[in-house]
Amino acid sequence: MEFRILGSLEVWTGDGRRIPSEGSRQERLLAALLLNADSSVPVARLVDAVWDERPPATATRQVRNLAGLLRRRFAEADPEAPPVLLTDGRGYRITLTGHRLDARDFTDRLARARGEAAAGRTADAVDGLRAALALWRGPALDGLAVDADAPGAVALDELRLTAWEECLDLELALGRHRAAVPELTALVADQPLRERFTGQLMRALHGSGRTPEGLAAYRRFAEHLADELGLDPGPELRALHLELLATEPVTAASPRAGEAPAPAAPAALPPAQAPPPPAQLPPALATFVGRSTELRVLDSLLTTPAPRETGPAAAVCAVSGPAGVGKTTLAVAWAHRVRDRFPDGQLYADLHGYSVDAPLAPHTVLARFLRALGVPGDRIPTAPDEAAALYRSLLADRRLLVVLDNARDAEQVRPLLPGAPDCRTVVTSRTRLDGLAVRNGARPLVLDVLPAHQALELLARIIGEHRTRAEPRAAAELTAACGRLPLALAVTASRLAACPDRSLTDHAAELLDAETRLSALQIEGDDTSAVRAAFGLSYRSLPAEARALLRLLTLVPAVGIGSDAAAALAGAPAAAVRPVLDRLAAAHLLTLEERDRYRLNDLLRLYAAERCSVETSAAERRAALERLGSWYLHRGRSPAFLPAPPAAGHPRHPGHHLDAWVEVDRLAAAAADAVAAPDAPEPGPGRRHRPTGAPTPTRPAHGAPPPVDDLPCGTGGEPPGPRPVRTLRSLRAERKPQSG
Repeated sequence: MEFRILGSLEVWTGDGRRIPSEGSRQERLLAALLLNADSSVPVARLVDAVWDERPPATATRQVRNLAGLLRRRFAEADPEAPPVLLTDGRGYRITLTGHRLDARDFTDRLARARGEAAAGRTADAVDGLRAALALWRGPALDGLAVDADAPGAVALDELRLTAWEECLDLELALGRHRAAVPELTALVADQPLRERFTGQLMRALHGSGRTPEGLAAYRRFAEHLADELGLDPGPELRALHLELLATEPVTAASPRAGEAPAPAAPAALPPAQAPPPPAQLPPALATFVGRSTELRVLDSLLTTPAPRETGPAAAVCAVSGPAGVGKTTLAVAWAHRVRDRFPDGQLYADLHGYSVDAPLAPHTVLARFLRALGVPGDRIPTAPDEAAALYRSLLADRRLLVVLDNARDAEQVRPLLPGAPDCRTVVTSRTRLDGLAVRNGARPLVLDVLPAHQALELLARIIGEHRTRAEPRAAAELTAACGRLPLALAVTASRLAACPDRSLTDHAAELLDAETRLSALQIEGDDTSAVRAAFGLSYRSLPAEARALLRLLTLVPAVGIGSDAAAALAGAPAAAVRPVLDRLAAAHLLTLEERDRYRLNDLLRLYAAERCSVETSAAERRAALERLGSWYLHRGRSPAFLPAPPAAGHPRHPGHHLDAWVEVDRLAAAAADAVAAPDAPEPGPGRRHRPTGAPTPTRPAHGAPPPVDDLPCGTGGEPPGPRPVRTLRSLRAERKPQSG
């Protein structure tokens, strides 16, 4: 179907039949939706659009009824047409997929014409602007009162006048003064306070040899402006007035047949010069190592065939991962490797999605990109949608690489994606941009910490291979203490490089102390490079409930935790906690493992534990552990709670089942202690108490888990007071089926 709002509201079927109107309220509802096409409009706003004042008590129900009538009306008129009116959350949305809206056609044509003008193709730009203006049949939504959404209609009318001004500027630049005079005379009469139209009329009259009439047009405008508003004309118009006074009248010679009239001197514009291709990539780091698998994924963007049969669609790769994992380093290194494949240049922007500064608005980035592509600042549209359309138009026939670094979310990125099939875009973000994959076909690429050998290679590249070879064990301990996180490794290596006489063993001892590790992972005088600061930006971006849960997870003395146990820890239903866990996993602050288990890595655990000690009160921490302890004591009686053996066809390493039992025992021992000994001193983050009378398990070697049968395990059901300690051996014996 085709919807028309550039004039009176009209709806036409695909075969050219107009669908008749069925009442003003339906039309006002439809107008409000069309002014926000492809966007959800809440029912409350639709109520305001349908009723100017004092809507009835049943207004919400009536809006839903009107929406149903519109759906039926469209379906009956054109049964083969795709759905157009959709329910979207708490509102409704008109989708233009498979349909047309004249306002959308207008803005698209306007953007293409502006692209032609920016490229110096003035005559083509005039033709495009004329084609865009030809879509108008009168004021937007002429004859229909839409008070609640009047700004949308007013904005369209203003955009029409702006397009007229731009078109007439170009007409005058081509020397078409005589032809422009009648049109400009009508426009000045219709818009007597619009200064730009008056200035154009003055130039057109002057270029037609009618300079006295141009001066008279100025006097009429100045008098009208003084009478209506008590103001004087602006400096540009006053300067044009003086220019006409100082020049001789131009004789309007008739052009020869087949020749375009020569441009008059006062209206001539300087010739457009093509700017050099942008080359905005920041320098690549010489310390970049590894990532061969990830580089192959990025290389696949170059071999992806452009889907021309379905319309232009640029290939996009969304690189995500935790803070400090090297997303920017990877994206920039790859971009430098392939920049020769993009002869029209490379655009780069740090979107400040996770930064001490506010995230950049898409329009701000578009303005920078457009200037880099040669668009003068005064030609950049102020409306974000128009700027995005102009940007896509300029890239339509180019082969260009765009790197969008440090994005906050998909909505910040979408307006910056090219629409050209030969352009490629790489986006980096600390959160998974699933929306880009769903709506924009982006290829996700999750970046993890470096493998052990590449972490050692990075360390050696900065401090020198001779130092890592001299102390191989200390070098391995350093990379492990840094969690193989590239940012932490770079900070550690930089500090060691500044102190060539310091041994790796001494530095490893400093890092192995959990209480001072984060403080050691920072550069003096450069707080922005600190691991703690990087984690802080991710942490502060979370909603309050996600921050609170992340803090509580550090109380659990185990690597992983299930969603049900996390719900007990938080004191909330599992159905409410699982989305929060998923949010943390999407932000790469937790790692989702098999069987609904989430893992918090060591460095993030240290940071979150710091926040827990500051932001979560002792009473809240105790209550959380008591809830978890009660949950484990209750669940400990169920055989379903025990770790299951590996499923058939899914072999795991021999210690997998043992590790799972060790984790259960650690959780049960610490959580049961919180219930059994409420008066004991409070454990800090990363510490736990052992139940009264429990023997301290021995560790066979540094870093190895205690013997599995010696770990205490609370099973529940004991009377108040000190409980006998049960181990897995005794628990298993109790669970053996009794004979006879």
